[in-house]
Amino acid sequence: MSYAPVEDLARALNDERLATSDTELLQACLDAAATEIDHWLQRNTDTPLPDPAPALVVRTNVNRAVEWYKAPDAYNGGVGFDQTGALPAPASGFERHAAALIPLKQLWGVA
Repeated sequence: MSYAPVEDLARALNDERLATSDTELLQACLDAAATEIDHWLQRNTDTPLPDPAPALVVRTNVNRAVEWYKAPDAYNGGVGFDQTGALPAPASGFERHAAALIPLKQLWGVA
């Protein structure tokens, strides 16, 4: 379950018409991002995230969902235009979003 509505993702993509025309895809991108957030945070069942979720989680959900939505454009490893050349797709995946969520992480592995 996502932490943000499809309207927020459509707004982030600069096309609010998507909120009504492509709802299923937008929701799938938000859900994929939320799954990554939940996996990384490893919140324990005794201390779930507050409801509604903190703004940090909502923004991370939208930001990562934008990447999921645009991923097919970078299937060959880069995106770009004839004028700028190909720009490499970020290799870090979720890691840069994970860094933003550190204040909310509760469980850390012990070596």
